[in-house]
Amino acid sequence: MLTLVIGNKNYSSWSMRPWLILRALNIPFEEVMLKFHSAEWDAKIAHYSPSKLVPVLWDGEVGGGDSICVWESNAIYEYLAERFPDRHVWPAGAKARAYARAIVAEMHAGFRPLRTAMPMNIRARFPGLGMNDDVAKNIARIEALWKEARERFGQPSASGPFLFGAFSAADAMFAPVVMRFMTYSPTLSSDTESYCAAVRAHPSVVAWQTDALAETEFVAEDEPYAGTFTKN
Repeated sequence: MLTLVIGNKNYSSWSMRPWLILRALNIPFEEVMLKFHSAEWDAKIAHYSPSKLVPVLWDGEVGGGDSICVWESNAIYEYLAERFPDRHVWPAGAKARAYARAIVAEMHAGFRPLRTAMPMNIRARFPGLGMNDDVAKNIARIEALWKEARERFGQPSASGPFLFGAFSAADAMFAPVVMRFMTYSPTLSSDTESYCAAVRAHPSVVAWQTDALAETEFVAEDEPYAGTFTKN
């Protein structure tokens, strides 16, 4: 049995990424949530996570000597692709998979200005905040990646409206960016808006958002604009 250890759904963009692909591809798993800055986190994170960070995927008994432990979102994607080859974690076709892996790795390693100035906060709406020149460059790069992916490998596609047609690890990796665009409302192209609408409407994303909106915890480092606008 798979177990995915995650943080708060309102804030934890990295937790969101593997959770979405597991849910979207109907891979059974148990969810363990450790809330940030909680007594439970302090008491249990070392047991669940070698890095003391989330997300972490366990295949088998958590902490068991014969179990497999995988941390870091990209590594989790690759493990799931090997473990469940019939579920199509990555898109079909060598060119599409290469492009998907490249943009996922770029997201994993880059876009720090965007991540810093516009932290994921699904409950909040801060239109216009967080924008600066570096963030604008990040957004332009992301829009270019999405547009190229959809033009080359996605639309027109009977398999779906996502980056490579069907929902894949690439869409899961960029879903927290879609959440950020929802919160901070930067000016986006019509093609980007169309893609964001498709991601927001995906059942796995809807389920994550529903849980996030039910949370009440306040994590200060992810709330740089607290009090600026009324939350939803």
